[in-house]
Amino acid sequence: MVNDNIAFTAIYDEKIVGFLIMKRFEESFDILRFCYVIVDDTKRGNGYGKQMRILALKYAKEIFGAKKVSLGVFECNVAAYNCYKSVGFKQNKPNTQYLLMGEKWECPELEIEL
Repeated sequence: MVNDNIAFTAIYDEKIVGFLIMKRFEESFDILRFCYVIVDDTKRGNGYGKQMRILALKYAKEIFGAKKVSLGVFECNVAAYNCYKSVGFKQNKPNTQYLLMGEKWECPELEIEL
């Protein structure tokens, strides 16, 4: 099994505003997964996260020839969930559940066809 990371750093006005990691788990690049998307707390709400996702999807399709990108996002992270939906991600699978700190956390699985 392949487990390659593809990392992006978003810079605006010579300052880091965010970071994104995509992974592939198979030999092909047909399906990639967003694993970490982090936007500087002081920069949230300014569209940087959305632009990072749009550019990463374009890169996945045009550079790697990906056909699909998937991700999981915790239900409690409403801003991130809404941002993913706004760029076209859809929920096509049941939620994954994780036991964290003694609590069940719901994690919708989203994907987008490229």
